[in-house]
Amino acid sequence: MKKFLITLMALLSFIVFAGNFSLSVLNLMTIGLNDGSFDNFPILYATYEPFDFLKFKVNDYLALSHDVWNIGDFSIAKPRYYYLESKFNVFGVDLTIDALKARLKSTQTEKLDGLRVGGLKFDYYGLGLFSRYGIFNLGGAYNLDNNTFAAFSKIDLFGYVFGVYYENKYNQLSADMNKEFNFGNISLDMWGALSAKTDNLMEFSYLVGARARYNNFELSTQFLKIGANVYDADFQTGDPMDMLLSSNDWAIYADLDYHLNDYVLGIFVRHNSVWYGSEMLPLYGAKLSYKDFTLKIGNGDLLSGGSFGGKQLIAVELNYFYSLDFESLLNFSFGKKENISVEKVEKQTGEKTSYSSLMDVAFGQEGNIYTVKGIVTSPKDLLGKGSFYIQDEISGLMIYAPSFTESLEIGDVVVVTGKSKLWNGIVELVADSIEVVGKDKPKADVLTSLSDVFLSSLVYVEGTIKEKGKYDFVVDTGEFLIKVYLKKGTNIDISNLSEGSKVKVTGILTLYKGEYEILPRGQFDVEVLK
Repeated sequence: MKKFLITLMALLSFIVFAGNFSLSVLNLMTIGLNDGSFDNFPILYATYEPFDFLKFKVNDYLALSHDVWNIGDFSIAKPRYYYLESKFNVFGVDLTIDALKARLKSTQTEKLDGLRVGGLKFDYYGLGLFSRYGIFNLGGAYNLDNNTFAAFSKIDLFGYVFGVYYENKYNQLSADMNKEFNFGNISLDMWGALSAKTDNLMEFSYLVGARARYNNFELSTQFLKIGANVYDADFQTGDPMDMLLSSNDWAIYADLDYHLNDYVLGIFVRHNSVWYGSEMLPLYGAKLSYKDFTLKIGNGDLLSGGSFGGKQLIAVELNYFYSLDFESLLNFSFGKKENISVEKVEKQTGEKTSYSSLMDVAFGQEGNIYTVKGIVTSPKDLLGKGSFYIQDEISGLMIYAPSFTESLEIGDVVVVTGKSKLWNGIVELVADSIEVVGKDKPKADVLTSLSDVFLSSLVYVEGTIKEKGKYDFVVDTGEFLIKVYLKKGTNIDISNLSEGSKVKVTGILTLYKGEYEILPRGQFDVEVLK
């Protein structure tokens, strides 16, 4: 048995070192300041990629109890989800296959406080198959444990995204819709959903909501009406609205926010039929947010469930995302020219310098002095006068160096010393000194969500062009919409693109007037997919 375990560990080590590996943690923490109790919910994401078309993924809720796998005298915790994911293209159709224990999640209503009506959140041990072709997006999954299945279909027509969903475990049928409008400085996002059991379709639950943005002001509201089935609505953990347990109950949400760089000042109102029937006042209050930190003060209980017993009139929410990526340590390629990395330069010179990570700069106090090391991802002056971008193993950073006259190329490894500064919502490092110390190859990461964590990083998205202008276009990834803006100096030609074209776009993620944008660096960053 001992020899078997040693052999197994050696094999696993070889497999891991021969592929790319990434590890990420998303932590959601809420603190009730009245009694000091808190809820902590860390979520783990691990991906091992031995080939471009195949990934092994593990997703786990670390705070929950776990079953175990027993291997001889040893036992290890069984993660919540563990599955193989394979992606490929057949005759112009993008296909994804998931096998083993996974989750099919699809919805268009989690827009405000995580409230969901309709859609799917279907756990399965079996097989999932998903496809995308043009304006169509289809998917389904089968659970071998209890012979249940779930499926969905989405279609994008004239900018309206319609979805239909069904799962047979509870005979649940639902439909939803999402549409975004832009009127100059005003943007409007609207969504709605219907959900019911198939044996009682006329007594459906429904949700309607909208978010309007004008310059720095944002108004969000939504209304929920529960039909015959109280489980049509899925509330976010801690939402005081989750007390709605009867048919015909209703709830209304409203938020008014003012965005100032990374800060958000806002007021909110929540009301529902249970409080109204008990002649209680609505829940209202104020909030202050800075990046992933939110402080709320209200006139009633801001939290429910979890470890919160009494009323929580003051609450703090703190969320953070941390990610590490490791490229394959075993390289089987031959005849290729070797890049000189910073680590090798340090070994050759015998000197080792301590550097701050780029994430330390992005989330550190403004005005601090840092020395950082990174790979140039965009040449100086290309995407902004006097600036360029670098990345390390974790994140990216904008460097502002108007007096630096030497040329920098993509792949140059530089050491930069300077003072951090917040500029238009983006943290930059105002350089005092820049030294080129080696060469390396920057790697773009897939943009998984619109988050400040990815700001100034080299990212890529794949999807369908939803809107196209003269100098920009909008890509629908299936999970979110992202604008791609073409800087004048890049000389990128998009005359061959049109609405409905499938593309892969690489570039630097940035902010413009509070809106996330990707800035491609050249024609090579805009690929048309077949």
